[in-house]
Amino acid sequence: MSLPLPGSNQPPAPADALLGAAHQAQALLGDRVASAGIALARPPAFGIDEETRARSALLIDAAIAAAEAALRAAEPMLDVGIPGALGDRFVSAGLLAQSALAAAALVRAEEHRLSAALVRGSGDGEGAGAQRLDPIGGDFAAESFAVRAAEAARTERAGDPLLPLHDLSAEDRHALFWQVAACLADRALALAGDEQTVHRAAAAAVARALATIDDAEGIAPATMHLAHRLDEVGQLDDALLAGTLASGRIASLAAMLGVRAGIPFDDSRAMLTDAARFAVLLRACDIERDLAAAMILALALGLDRGFGPDPADAAAALVEGYAALPVDRARADVRRARLEPHYRDALAALAGRPC
Repeated sequence: MSLPLPGSNQPPAPADALLGAAHQAQALLGDRVASAGIALARPPAFGIDEETRARSALLIDAAIAAAEAALRAAEPMLDVGIPGALGDRFVSAGLLAQSALAAAALVRAEEHRLSAALVRGSGDGEGAGAQRLDPIGGDFAAESFAVRAAEAARTERAGDPLLPLHDLSAEDRHALFWQVAACLADRALALAGDEQTVHRAAAAAVARALATIDDAEGIAPATMHLAHRLDEVGQLDDALLAGTLASGRIASLAAMLGVRAGIPFDDSRAMLTDAARFAVLLRACDIERDLAAAMILALALGLDRGFGPDPADAAAALVEGYAALPVDRARADVRRARLEPHYRDALAALAGRPC
């Protein structure tokens, strides 16, 4: 490893600078996600613009309303009060800050924004490399159709993003349903309901409502299944990745890069939120340099919000680091995502770098 001597003004080598930028971005993302519930309720912070804030709020309201409707349908005792009016109570009671719903909504809103920016930037609609994934008559028609169906469930007809309940992690969905059940139970108790009876009814409603949600319909399993099928027949190639990026299909790209790099979907998708982390992930996948340079630039431009360093200049520095970074070193760095989080963060702290 080529590191500057202590007290030296020598800049780090390009590969070290790229990894350092990726580690810093990962640490900042962790802080941002952890505080999403609070940040969305405050004036602009962490670069959350008003459009993203508004979209996130709508996604949060819709998810709470969907959970409420499922619980009301599952248990008549909880079907009290005016339907669809729990959102404000949920937030004012501090439940949003205690849940991962805000982070999931923020991730979905920003994914939608990035997707639109990538499509505008490419100007070609569906990237040429991705046209083989046509769900009608293609070699992977069944898998591609499942991905298209999952994508359709995440977007309204008007083009606005949606956050289906099956796209929440099982743990986050479990927490959301119990929190919404508590809001409904609180209403029932206010109407002089018997406490133990209401609590038993709430527990039964949560169990029945959660049982109706099929995780297999979510975007992650659909895209990962397609990516594994492509990998099995040797078609998970660089051109397909570039075409998928150009078409703005973020979830599909995350799955494909995840399979190429050997990491989970969520970890791969998180690396698409920052150009430096994206560059390290592409290097771990050994993407051809010129194609990787174009992809890094496209993502940097798509993520740009009109302030800070020029994204083209930043991308050029990342490409320099890309060329200098050994593939094995990039793979080792990326695959740390598979480690248990507390263990991984402790190792990073002991090494003196951001978690």
